[in-house]
Amino acid sequence: MAEEARFLRMDPELRKANLVAATLTCLKKYGFVGTSIRKICAEAGVSVGLISHHYAGKDELVADAYLHITGQVMSLLRESVASAGDGARQHLSAFFEASFSPRMLDPELLEAWLAFWGAVKTADAINRAHDHSYGEYRTIMGDALRLLAQEEGWEAFDSGLAAIGLSALLDGLWLECGLNPSTFTPAQGVQICEAWVDGLQMGGYQRFIRS
Repeated sequence: MAEEARFLRMDPELRKANLVAATLTCLKKYGFVGTSIRKICAEAGVSVGLISHHYAGKDELVADAYLHITGQVMSLLRESVASAGDGARQHLSAFFEASFSPRMLDPELLEAWLAFWGAVKTADAINRAHDHSYGEYRTIMGDALRLLAQEEGWEAFDSGLAAIGLSALLDGLWLECGLNPSTFTPAQGVQICEAWVDGLQMGGYQRFIRS
């Protein structure tokens, strides 16, 4: 009861942050299917009834936790790109370096991400959270690729389609590096991504020219 009383005295946004943290802990422990409102409340030290003050149910709470995590990731990527200088290759290199940084390869982040991916098609709220975060991710990458096309003079270059391809490469590398770090080093992950962009500049960009 003392824990719940303290929770009630918190600022509403801090209460939500605590519930998000408890949700992330439960997702890591039990996965999406095994996580329940009761387990989240037990982890947060509050009663089940308090959830309804902030969320319609488990799906909405998990979606908020998803947006919380992806918001941190997007901030890291944007900050890295913004501090990289003016050139497109510098932006892309900073994006790759940040993607394979210790913060991004944190095992706890991987566990949370796997839980979110497993839940994406189970509820509209979680699916919308995924669409929002993936769209933002592609936008950051697409902006850098669009700048590269401008610098190189590539007419009618579809930076959005190229961003889908590059994000798929990055997602696969990030996932494999997290699941089995012995497969390749983070530096080699960056090297592979740089080689992909090298391929664009050596003629591969023509695959992404709008007809």
